[in-house]
Formats: sequence, structure tokens, C-alpha cells
Amino acid sequence: MSLQAFAQPATAPANPVQRELIYCADQMSHEERAAYRAKMQATRSVAEKEALRTAHRRDMQERARAAGREGQCEPLGPRGPGFGAGQGRGPAK
Repeated sequence: MSLQAFAQPATAPANPVQRELIYCADQMSHEERAAYRAKMQATRSVAEKEALRTAHRRDMQERARAAGREGQCEPLGPRGPGFGAGQGRGPAK
């Protein structure tokens, strides 16, 4: 087998699916996240999407408060390059 077989770039999908970060997604089950995404896809206007986001945020804040995790529902942002979210490999030796 030649190395060219490994060197060919993978083709990207023509229309990649772009997902938004779901508020408090780490506090939701897989099924809840899938249901939220389905509701978002079913909305027809920007105003409907915003109303759904607002209601979801309110519901998740209430859930966090009830579970004693108030303030822990901020979405995780995109990660930088490299491994994990750390700040490098530590102090130089």
C-alpha cells in the first residue's frame, strides 16, 4: 500500500450541520438535547427561536436552582487548539 492513500485529504460534507451551543447542555440527557434541537429545527422564524431559547434558559436555571447548582449553566465555548482547555504543558523545567 502506498503512502498516497493516507495523504489524501478527507472530503468535507457539502452542507455541514452547524450546531449552536445549548445552554446548560451538560445538565441535559442526550434525549433532552435531541428534543431541543428538533424543536429549534421546527421553528420558522428568528422570533420563535429566540422565544424557545429564552424559555429553555429559564427552565434550565430553575432546574439548576432546584438541584443546588445555581450559576453552573453557562455553555462551554469553543476550545482552542491542542489538547483540552489547559494553558499549556505547565511550568518550564
